[in-house]
Amino acid sequence: MATQAHLKRVVRGRPTGADTLSVRWRYLRHRRRLSGRAWVASWVTVATVLGWLFVVGMAGLGH
Repeated sequence: MATQAHLKRVVRGRPTGADTLSVRWRYLRHRRRLSGRAWVASWVTVATVLGWLFVVGMAGLGH
């Protein structure tokens, strides 16, 4: 029967040197995706605030 070592996953935190290379690569891919999502969320927030300020400014000019 084959060992299950290659299926071992990181429970919490960073992978250690005892983890397999695939576990470390999976951790890095997941971390990169989270960082990308954070940037997208930041840009969406900035665009929303600027759009809201534009609408409020135009409404103020109309009065």
